[in-house]
Amino acid sequence: MKYYDQHLHTFLSFDSQEIFENYLLNNPAFFVATDHFDLHNPGNKFHDDIPDYDKLAQKLSELEGNYPTTFFKGIEIGVVPGQEKQIHDYLNDHPYDLKLLSIHQNGKFDYMDDVVLTKDKYAVAKMYFDQMAKVLDTFTGAQILTHFDYGLRRLDFTSQELEEHFEKDLKLILKKVIRKEMALEINAKSFGYYQNANLYRYIIPLYKSLGGTFFTLGSDAHKADDYQALFPEMAGLLKEFDINFLVAFQKNERFFAELP
Repeated sequence: MKYYDQHLHTFLSFDSQEIFENYLLNNPAFFVATDHFDLHNPGNKFHDDIPDYDKLAQKLSELEGNYPTTFFKGIEIGVVPGQEKQIHDYLNDHPYDLKLLSIHQNGKFDYMDDVVLTKDKYAVAKMYFDQMAKVLDTFTGAQILTHFDYGLRRLDFTSQELEEHFEKDLKLILKKVIRKEMALEINAKSFGYYQNANLYRYIIPLYKSLGGTFFTLGSDAHKADDYQALFPEMAGLLKEFDINFLVAFQKNERFFAELP
């Protein structure tokens, strides 16, 4: 299998206007959009951001008749502790082939909001990692943990600081990811735009040392021009640590692909 992007957003996300057809100009053999699901979202005036499932199903049905691509339904689920039942109730009625797990916000602020700049960065990072660890215990069914560094993007952390202050927390998180047979995403926006490649250079061997083997690459694209952004560079980093394959999730099955 040729690897394909497993983290993409379309007009079904609150923060994207992109249409499916523009992504499909890349002629992928497989395609999955993973639009945002975030309840009580501080990033959007505390609205419940829930992608329109019926519109997604209708759109994919239309595309299947006009493209040779195989389509899957995907979703990126932002979880705040206490929301698990409501989210699972929704997912039980709206089945998805790929579910990404993300920590974006804590019910009061998004970890990318300016307010984090007024707080102690170590306290914010601890809050973020504690939330991630708890959610990994209480939320089930996701296949990929996305952008582990999302809560650090505004805080200017070095890999040395993570090792010194948070390695115990990160080992706990990674062990939970491994136990749940989830994959760890290398995220292009983090890697490039937010200049956190050094944090991935730290987390990849740590995850591997604990027995982690499942990796994905995700562009986190919100426009088609960013489809598979930085895949060669991120794949190159994985190869430095003797990682030679990626994992793709299709419905309840897991497939392996060589690094691009």
